[in-house]
Amino acid sequence: MNQHRLEEGLALLKENRIRLTPQRLAILEYLANTDSHPTEDEIYKSLSNKFPNITNATIYNNLKCLKKNGIINELKYGEDASRFEWVTEPHYHVVCKSCGRMRDFNYPELKEVEAYVEKLSGFQINHHLFEVHGICSVCKQSQK
Repeated sequence: MNQHRLEEGLALLKENRIRLTPQRLAILEYLANTDSHPTEDEIYKSLSNKFPNITNATIYNNLKCLKKNGIINELKYGEDASRFEWVTEPHYHVVCKSCGRMRDFNYPELKEVEAYVEKLSGFQINHHLFEVHGICSVCKQSQK
């Protein structure tokens, strides 16, 4: 268990006077201990055995609360379902085109790209998304 992340999240909730329900704690624990960037539905499926009465709406509302309080990030890519991750240092993602597996990778921030686009477009740039797509080792192996 990533105890440090969990304690950090609990402290932020307490600081913002957000009530800690058993479901919210379970979602926090799940996200603190995964690197898989799950969708809301994947979180629901993972927790529904432990919480048979939990609904997708409960998961959604809790994710919205955790995002609003700076504990998690929501990753939106086109029309696909949003994915969620714990807030960490700036990083990028590599995504398998076959199975959708997503992993983090570190690379220096692309501030010079932001500055160039800002100058070129006249937009005020406040963030960017960068992902690399390919075939993960598991899918590559199964293709042989």
